[in-house]
Amino acid sequence: MIFADSLAIPRLPAPSSPAPAERRLALRLTLAGLLVSVLTAFLTGNTYDLGDSINHYLFSRYAPAHPDNFFDSWAKPVFVLLTVLPSQAGFIGIKLFNCVVAALAAWQAYRVAAGLRLRWPWLAVLFVYCTPDYFRIQFSGLTEPLFSLLLVSGAALTVRNRATAAAIVLSFLPFVRSEGFLILAVWAVYLVLTRQWRVLPWLPFGYVVYSVAGAVVYRDLGWVFHRNAYETISHYGAGRWGHFVQQLPGILGWVLLGLFWLGMLAGVLNWLTARDAARPPAYRWAERLLVYGSVVTYLGAHTVFWALGLFASFGMTRVMDAVVPLMTVIALQGLALLTSLAPEPRRAAVAYVLAAAVLVFPLTGARTGFRWRTDFSRPAEQQLIEDVAAQLQPRTAGRLLLWDHPYWSVGLGIDPFDSTRHQLLDTWRENKPVPAGTLLLWDNWFSPTEARVSYGQLRQDARLRLVREDSVQRDARKPEKGYTRLAVFERR
Repeated sequence: MIFADSLAIPRLPAPSSPAPAERRLALRLTLAGLLVSVLTAFLTGNTYDLGDSINHYLFSRYAPAHPDNFFDSWAKPVFVLLTVLPSQAGFIGIKLFNCVVAALAAWQAYRVAAGLRLRWPWLAVLFVYCTPDYFRIQFSGLTEPLFSLLLVSGAALTVRNRATAAAIVLSFLPFVRSEGFLILAVWAVYLVLTRQWRVLPWLPFGYVVYSVAGAVVYRDLGWVFHRNAYETISHYGAGRWGHFVQQLPGILGWVLLGLFWLGMLAGVLNWLTARDAARPPAYRWAERLLVYGSVVTYLGAHTVFWALGLFASFGMTRVMDAVVPLMTVIALQGLALLTSLAPEPRRAAVAYVLAAAVLVFPLTGARTGFRWRTDFSRPAEQQLIEDVAAQLQPRTAGRLLLWDHPYWSVGLGIDPFDSTRHQLLDTWRENKPVPAGTLLLWDNWFSPTEARVSYGQLRQDARLRLVREDSVQRDARKPEKGYTRLAVFERR
């Protein structure tokens, strides 16, 4: 307590009302963005990816028949709970859910910026919607958008002096994505330094709720950790230390990325100099710890996990979408730093020109913007599985099927959690008995990577008969991306 008091920073004052004109503009931008997203959701045949995006959808879609799904540590309990109803409408349901989530996250980014008294806070909404990868990820079954909403909502509540409500919201973050435990540590530091002792006990609220609820199912109060889906040493290997930083252009696009890095520079300058002295110290500290602190902690953690090969990290840069709303708040500081170089009367005009550049960049066809054919059309791999599944369907009745590619479940319309109908190819690799007539659906990505079963192993196995093989070029314009290959085997 004595140590914390010696490092104490000012608490935020009572929140002020945002300017009505800015609030209306932010609301209109949010509604416009939501409308565009919903229309795109119905028009696009893409699912962002055919792996985790589909698996998360399947966990939610079949949760009513398999209640354990509500407590699966990989599927994320809060995500399953909130998406179980939308997913009953099919994949379009979970896409629309994420569209609404993204709209709410954009609105909350505005509330954070306005609460911290940043200039042009309504531009945070535009920046969120103009982040290329964040826009794309709305049309998936992934957890990053929901995590981003809870995180930015926690920040918005905190800067408006609703720290208890923020702590309760944030306490459920680990059950949307596991990095939530790290974010809770950031908030704990802020609450200690602002001496908000009565709020601190609310940070583990979500953990307590889910520990007790899961204990009823698993008879284990410590199930959150005992049933952790992530191996400490990842079988995916490791990568470069600079991987996530180097891949940020693909997340933000070059214009917004430039403003983000300028915002990081502005954060340092604001700390070391008096250039931001017009804002009260309480706002500056909240921004440093909650906005900058969360982004740096999240980016730093994934950098370490991938470089050291920890916690099943695969170096997937889409994980950074989880902090995009807070990154756009930092980009607003970059915008303010850049416009400060212009005379005061021209600063607003410069800001609007830069905002227009952020808006236009994803539409230019640049490699880090929207790639219309690959981002919003049905991938060749997806179409191939649907075609093969339609031809296989008559002979699947009453049979056990082994597969690892998640999209087979969608194409065949089979509950992947019904062990009498579907098991993973691990079953074959481990020589577990399967009945004659069992179909093995091999593909050249998930089968070797997840099940560690090669085509050669199955082809040379005398117990199997090759039924059919199919392949398709992943991108006809880029032959270097190779082919998706499928093979169907039957147990003799």
